[in-house]
Amino acid sequence: MILRRLLATPLLGALLAMFAGAAAAHDLAVRPRFDLLVVFALYALAVVALEIREAHPGAVRPPVTVVLAVLAALSGATFTLARSWPAFWIAAGIALLALAFVAGPRLADTGLGGAVTIAVLGPLTSAGAALALSGEVTPTALWIGLPVGLLADAARRARETAAHEARGPSLAHAPTHLATPAAPPWFTGDLVGAYGLVPVLVLTGTLPWPALLSLLTLPWALGEARFARNGAYAWGEAARRTRRLHLAFAVLLALGVLAARAIATRVA
Repeated sequence: MILRRLLATPLLGALLAMFAGAAAAHDLAVRPRFDLLVVFALYALAVVALEIREAHPGAVRPPVTVVLAVLAALSGATFTLARSWPAFWIAAGIALLALAFVAGPRLADTGLGGAVTIAVLGPLTSAGAALALSGEVTPTALWIGLPVGLLADAARRARETAAHEARGPSLAHAPTHLATPAAPPWFTGDLVGAYGLVPVLVLTGTLPWPALLSLLTLPWALGEARFARNGAYAWGEAARRTRRLHLAFAVLLALGVLAARAIATRVA
């Protein structure tokens, strides 16, 4: 159950961008700490799994919860001891934001839910990976997470709208234009932000030009935005498509950044 719910989140795409950002930011003069990168990935997975457990108490059995908590504590402590205070603030930021998302103030139910999703599955994750691998956070490692985080938030909004739709009263006999709820206000905004940000980051030199490879998924995103704007939308199917869009975008972005790194290394 917990594995299925983990796969239903945009975490895989975030991890791909995380590895690409870390590799692109790595200084060849510094020995890479791939072991620490794996530790940080385990930490991110454990924290998100605990967040799912808090949001869906029946999704995780108590022994699994204990294992996840121990894994998060050990991996977080290892990451912090290896990379000192910057690692502590990144790890603490991810954990506190993830917890506040589903418990306490429940930021998921407020206007801050989008910002938290973007931060945790975007810049915080990519910055943590770069810090784990090379010991520093460069602008490339930080900014590569932002468009990925925006698409992660789009996937979250589609999933939550689908859940709201499923909990609502039956609309089987409603007119077509009332068959689905209105599009989440920021769903299209997340798509526009993600795809508009990549060219800006390339033009400013923050990301290498092969990062434009991710724009191959733009027609897919435009289709989702157009369907959402029409008002009648099957959000359950949209949530699955948006997760696949997020993953495809992250894969192409990662490949582009890694290709640029390989070219630069060969030329050097």
